[in-house]
Amino acid sequence: MMTAEQALEQIRPDLASIVAVKERRLGSRMRAYESLGSKLGRSPTWIRKVLGRAPDVTVGLHDALNIRAAYERLCARVENAADALEAGNEELRRELDAALGGDRTGVARPSQSAVSRPSEAPAVSQRVAPASAPVAPPAAAPRLRKKASGELTDLPLFGAMEPRP
Repeated sequence: MMTAEQALEQIRPDLASIVAVKERRLGSRMRAYESLGSKLGRSPTWIRKVLGRAPDVTVGLHDALNIRAAYERLCARVENAADALEAGNEELRRELDAALGGDRTGVARPSQSAVSRPSEAPAVSQRVAPASAPVAPPAAAPRLRKKASGELTDLPLFGAMEPRP
């Protein structure tokens, strides 16, 4: 069984994510509060209180469901945009492979209607999570000393610097 406080703690990160995206898009956190508040049927002050964990604010089931629905719409938009970008990247890879291979018959430009409909991306995402690489400690940078003004090197930009022994 879940308490109201536990439900609020699950909804708060979703609300914060929505506000962050709206803030980037609208350029102001206050505008983001106003925009989201109007969509949720709540005031910007209520949103600030929920995010700030004010003790006098409550989040009802209706509010929680609206926040969850807004968050899921945001996730779907982000995923569709990522899939559309990946499809565009794949098309560019095919064109590059064809150009480098000398075979120009495989090069096809996407139609304007295909480019303008990113929401019709494939249902299954083709993105691949990057493999985690082992983390190596950074190498110690060599100490540099100034060269005498008369010495010449083959590197004109770094000619005045040389690693210390």
